[in-house]
Amino acid sequence: MKNIIPEQKEGKKLDCFESVDFESAAMADLAFETVCAYLLDVNYWYDLAKIPATTFQLTDSNGFPIDRPLALHDYIRLNIPGPGLPSSEGYDWVNVVNITQDVTSEYKLLALTLKPCPDPKHPDNKDTAHFFEGISSSTFLVEQRRNSILIQYAGRNEIINVENHSLGDNIRNLIIGFAAKIGASYPQWKLLVKGLADRIRPE
Repeated sequence: MKNIIPEQKEGKKLDCFESVDFESAAMADLAFETVCAYLLDVNYWYDLAKIPATTFQLTDSNGFPIDRPLALHDYIRLNIPGPGLPSSEGYDWVNVVNITQDVTSEYKLLALTLKPCPDPKHPDNKDTAHFFEGISSSTFLVEQRRNSILIQYAGRNEIINVENHSLGDNIRNLIIGFAAKIGASYPQWKLLVKGLADRIRPE
């Protein structure tokens, strides 16, 4: 996984895991396809987490909402609890920078990595529209090995973004970023990973 999850160099890191075991490889095969479909359905992430928290909207390269499975270079608009980002109409933004799919005789894998980015609806503003700096990343992995499926969230290089031109942006990012660094973001990602696992967990 070293080549999929970005290297941790500075700032904070965060990991969440869930695993699900099945009675047969055939059942795990079906579950893998199911959980991958849920992971790529960004607009449904809010429902998977099951609590009032961040809402996610998949958009195209111009920031306009779309409703289809996530693809490389798509954008995701985040509406997180608390004060919004002034320069981007209250939203945070991430870009899909990598999607990895791999199948071998030993495992199946789907992974996707998101990174903070400028607001695609305001192309003239190059500031990062997110409370973390652009070096930070969020990686989701779904891996099947025989009868087991592992679901992981990996946050890396989480550094609060106070480098924007707008003082209002920097103050807001400091508030939200500090809350995230002391643990406020963990329940969001933990519940999302658990929600994915619950969709395939045998009754």
